[in-house]
Amino acid sequence: GDSGCRLCPMHWKPHRDKCYWLSDGSTYWSRSRDDCTQRRSHLLVLQDQEEMVFIQNIIGDQNPVWIGLNITSPRKNWTWVDGSPLNQTLFMVLGPAEENSCAALKKNRIQPEICNTDLKWICQKAAVQL
Repeated sequence: GDSGCRLCPMHWKPHRDKCYWLSDGSTYWSRSRDDCTQRRSHLLVLQDQEEMVFIQNIIGDQNPVWIGLNITSPRKNWTWVDGSPLNQTLFMVLGPAEENSCAALKKNRIQPEICNTDLKWICQKAAVQL
C-alpha cells in the first residue's frame, strides 16, 4: 500500500492518517472546541473501535476528556462537530441525552456531561502527507 511519510506537529501523536493532541489544562466544551479550531484542528471525531482503543492509550485511566460530540437542539440528537450523526451501534453512550449535553470519553465509553464542566480535551487534524 501507500506507506508515504505522514507528519504531525510537535507534541501531536500520529495514528493512521491523523494527528492527536491531548490538552494539559481543563475547560468547558465550547472553549475546548474553539481551542482546537485555533490549532487548525477540531475536537476528536471517532471513526471506529480501533481508533477508540488508540485514544484510550493516550488518555489512560484519568478523568473523562471532551470529544467533538454534543446534543444539538431541538431534536436532541448526538451530533459530531463535523455534522455527522453518532452511530449508536458503533459507540455506546451511557446515560440520557439531555439538552445541553456534551460528550466525554472515559475509558471505552462515551458519557454525557454538562457542557460547562471543566475537562481536558482531544483535538485531531489530518497528518500532512509527504
